[in-house]
Amino acid sequence: MSESSIAFAIFVPAALLAMTHYCLDRVRRREALYRWANANGYRLLRFRQPVLTEASPFPLALSKAQHVFHIEVEGRRCQRQSGWIRLGAAWRGLASNKAEVRWDKER
Repeated sequence: MSESSIAFAIFVPAALLAMTHYCLDRVRRREALYRWANANGYRLLRFRQPVLTEASPFPLALSKAQHVFHIEVEGRRCQRQSGWIRLGAAWRGLASNKAEVRWDKER
């Protein structure tokens, strides 16, 4: 076997594994966010993860297991709120139901 075919045989499965892991992680983050909204009586209207340079009320997480989102929700009385949420615990990640929310001030 040539070196290029060996490299290809190693690279392709590794790239597929990395892409699969990334996609499954995105699904887990979304599920955790929807679970939090449902448990607290909110309907999730919009959410997004901030870009690296965007300021949020949460400092850079010490753990990659925690995920920060900017959210817009609608409550039981049809009032809309937006704010920031940090999901997960530093050590347990999304296996924990921990969530910290900081609502945007009214404009």
